[in-house]
Amino acid sequence: MKRDIRIDALRALAILLIMFAHTRPPQWLYELRDFDVVLMTFILGASYCLSRERKKAKPYLLYLKERFMRLIVPAWTFLSLFFLLLFIFVITTKQTFPFSFKSVLTSYSLTWGIGYIWIIRVFFIIAILSPLLYWLAKKAAHPLKKLGIIGICLLLQVGLDTLTTKLTGISHTLFEQYIAISFGYALAALIGIWAVRQRKKENLILFSFFLALFFILAIYQNLPSIEGNKYPPTAYFISYGLAGSLLLFWLTSNRTVERFLQKVPGIDWLSQHSLELYYWHLFPIMYFNLFIDHDPWFLRFFVAFPVAFALTFFQNRYIPHLFQPQKKK
Repeated sequence: MKRDIRIDALRALAILLIMFAHTRPPQWLYELRDFDVVLMTFILGASYCLSRERKKAKPYLLYLKERFMRLIVPAWTFLSLFFLLLFIFVITTKQTFPFSFKSVLTSYSLTWGIGYIWIIRVFFIIAILSPLLYWLAKKAAHPLKKLGIIGICLLLQVGLDTLTTKLTGISHTLFEQYIAISFGYALAALIGIWAVRQRKKENLILFSFFLALFFILAIYQNLPSIEGNKYPPTAYFISYGLAGSLLLFWLTSNRTVERFLQKVPGIDWLSQHSLELYYWHLFPIMYFNLFIDHDPWFLRFFVAFPVAFALTFFQNRYIPHLFQPQKKK
């Protein structure tokens, strides 16, 4: 099956920006790139749509099993490897293990834990919802229906965000992590399904809608931090992310840009190994977080990126199925 260069290019960009965010760059750069996770979930929706329309849909349970093996099992593999190497490191250097037993357990539940792994939970929940989102996208073909669904989803997100603030303890954590955060990104996946099926003009209209909404909310709320509206994602955060995602998708849909991207080496490799890059870059990032004080962001950048690329390259050469299930022939 021929790969879609737009999907590969934007997935590659999204994973690089997410990795870049973890180097803790200057605040203005940190805020500017804050569309990256929305873009990744937008691409999940677009990719699911293309896959669904190119080949026959699999039985739902088989599809879920494949997504579980592709997302959850590799996350658990990474966590096990991370905790094992960390344990060996602190024993060797005679330091205290930096995480409580509770943090270890919550990491495997893909809630906060050590941090960073929550994104895999969001990807899996979107995978669970993708058939429903695809059905909804096909039913709402008219522009006014699309805007109506978007409006309803944004209002529901406001309600979920409000309810999150009223909960405490374990109920707050579970509701925030599994419902409030995930629902906002599911909307991005739905927009991705629409975007890949409609004309560039329609995508430009959607981009204009979300851009206008972002500026209206920014002025009304006196220019709040975009990152500060991420957990769970507010309408302000979602509108910024979707405006950026739709603009980039519109640009990469230009034939001249597509032809240029097809000549750029490494895009397909970055796209295919995006999750592996994500896992490997966390090893140097976590080392800086736990054992280095006051490290400059550019040091993190010039260590984390080469280490992630090198480890991903060698892992795929010698242990290719460590984070990817082996495909049946």
